[in-house]
Amino acid sequence: MLALLASAGLSMAGDIIKLKSGEKYDGKILSESPTEVAIEIQVGRIKETKKVARKDIAELVKATPDQIESAALAKLLPSKDMMSDAEYQNILSEKLEPFLKKYPVSSYKADVETIIKTYKEEMTKAKSGAKKLEGVWISPAELDWNAYNFEARLRRVELEKLLQSDKPEGGKPEAAYRILAELEASKPASVETVRGFELFKAALPELERKLDRLVLENPVKLKIRADSAKTLSADEKKQFDEGIKKDEADLKLRLEEDKKMKLGIPSFNEYDLKSLTEAKAAFVKEAARINKLDLAGMKVAATAFQTGLKNFSEKSYLSAQKNFEDAAKAFPKDTFVKERADLAKKAAAEAARANAEATAAKPVPVTDPAAKTADTKSASGKTSEPAKTAGGAPVKKTPAPETSPSEETPAEAETPEASSNLPIFLIAGAALLLLTLLVVKMLAKKKAAASDE
Repeated sequence: MLALLASAGLSMAGDIIKLKSGEKYDGKILSESPTEVAIEIQVGRIKETKKVARKDIAELVKATPDQIESAALAKLLPSKDMMSDAEYQNILSEKLEPFLKKYPVSSYKADVETIIKTYKEEMTKAKSGAKKLEGVWISPAELDWNAYNFEARLRRVELEKLLQSDKPEGGKPEAAYRILAELEASKPASVETVRGFELFKAALPELERKLDRLVLENPVKLKIRADSAKTLSADEKKQFDEGIKKDEADLKLRLEEDKKMKLGIPSFNEYDLKSLTEAKAAFVKEAARINKLDLAGMKVAATAFQTGLKNFSEKSYLSAQKNFEDAAKAFPKDTFVKERADLAKKAAAEAARANAEATAAKPVPVTDPAAKTADTKSASGKTSEPAKTAGGAPVKKTPAPETSPSEETPAEAETPEASSNLPIFLIAGAALLLLTLLVVKMLAKKKAAASDE
């Protein structure tokens, strides 16, 4: 729906002339007379003016003010990249919301409300710290752990725009190359740098054609410039000469900067043949170097590095260390990659040491059979009963004697059964004594009876 609104914006804003032949012109009416109507239409990138005789017009529909304004607002979608919440609020309060107040019953009200809703949702994301780039929202967390690649991505987007210029003369591959050189120097291990190489490699033929054309056109341009100078007044000639000197000074500064950057293809000026020929010679060497690059292998290594950054943010230090070390093999000159690899290695070792200490600090499990039995009963939900004598009296436990750590205590050191059966022996002894007394008494009675006889 939003894409439809944006793409339909121009037609919604246009005046429409329907001809009797069935043909239709959609654009902006420039003038009207009793006999004809002039309308401006868009044909590709070019605007044309058509004059239509009134006798050929079947219907003429003029756009209403709210239609024109709503069409302009439709162009706000999709929203621009990297907008701040303040920028969203500014567009809402100065462009979108005023439309609803101005045209409360407009037939385009719902369309504008849809745009407002989208802007408010995106403004909330922007307030949270998220960033929109190439139509994709990137969370604050990712912006933090993946800052290396995000910064490179911003530059790669600029590079791509320079290569895709919609101007008739085409893009600006020489300007795009400077960005690529900066990326290679500062962020060689970024997936965005690899993408930049892929884009520029495809644009190499365009840059070569441009340099060849400028070399051929240089003598003609110098002559045209010299002839133009002859027609100028004294003051104009002075300004003209100052402009030439400024261009020459600017080129000199850029070439000095290129030398410091060790730029493969130096800057050039279309009026300076020396700079053009030197740039063309350097281009041949640099194009050969770029064509020999193993971009597929670089992409694998750069992806590993980005994955390593994510691993590190998630504290998966061993995985991060491996990914960083793999990336370091492909990008040995990137000090940031090496720093990350060393940091991950240190963090992995520290995590292993902490884990070992935590394991060593754990208490030794209880191995006493009686305690294990009690634990088992407790775990099953049953409460263990205290030991009792045969008579029902609770048994008093005798504490075990203390032993030194060097002494071994036999597994059968305490016999619970013996201590619990001690009262039985006492009862048995008393019974035996009673039985003995009875026997003695009976024998005494028999002896007395025998004496009486």
